[in-house]
Amino acid sequence: MDAALADRLRADLLAARYTVDRLRQLWGDDADAALARGDRVPALRALRGSTDPAARLARLMLLGEPADDAALDAALPTLGAAGARALGLVAADSRDADSRDAESRDAVGRASVSRAALDVRPSAAIDAAGPVDWLIASDLGETALGGPLPPEHVLGVGGASITLAGLIPTSPVEVVLDLGTGCGIQALHAARHATRVVATDLSARALELAALTLALNGVTSVELRRGDLYG
Repeated sequence: MDAALADRLRADLLAARYTVDRLRQLWGDDADAALARGDRVPALRALRGSTDPAARLARLMLLGEPADDAALDAALPTLGAAGARALGLVAADSRDADSRDAESRDAVGRASVSRAALDVRPSAAIDAAGPVDWLIASDLGETALGGPLPPEHVLGVGGASITLAGLIPTSPVEVVLDLGTGCGIQALHAARHATRVVATDLSARALELAALTLALNGVTSVELRRGDLYG
């Protein structure tokens, strides 16, 4: 992970107020409920045509809309289209290009149309230290991929991770071990009450995304290590 690019992405997301509450305001409660069921159509309709920075980011990173370089530069003014590609946030969109005629494909190529290659979404939580807004990086889900998840898929925040976070003791401690950190969500929770967190995972992909999650939230008290239970 390129730390400088991650810092630029963080600056863009914070400036856009890319939070759970802001997105719910933009697309409404009905669309929010539909998204929880895996239906993104109401949210797409609600955000279509909006120039709000958070809406632009949501269409790209949460709802799977393609974007050309001009749209990426507008949504991510600090990171830019080139930075988004270098960070691995977006990748060339082959699906739309393959479905068009030759003339349209040429135009698409010139415009460098891209789709999100990562899922970066806001997450809100509350614990003994109070409320917090986070940004979580994970792999794209089945809806965005249009097919089954690959073996190295790194999950984002879901019901299981939220339940586990609610069971974690929040008394102040020196060190916490996060075994199987995945996208890093439990490490974020642990860093709220621990002086130091050691987060491990067998998957290099998981550690890469956990590093991005930590960087997007400005958390520096977590040490990432690759290894299993006995390593």
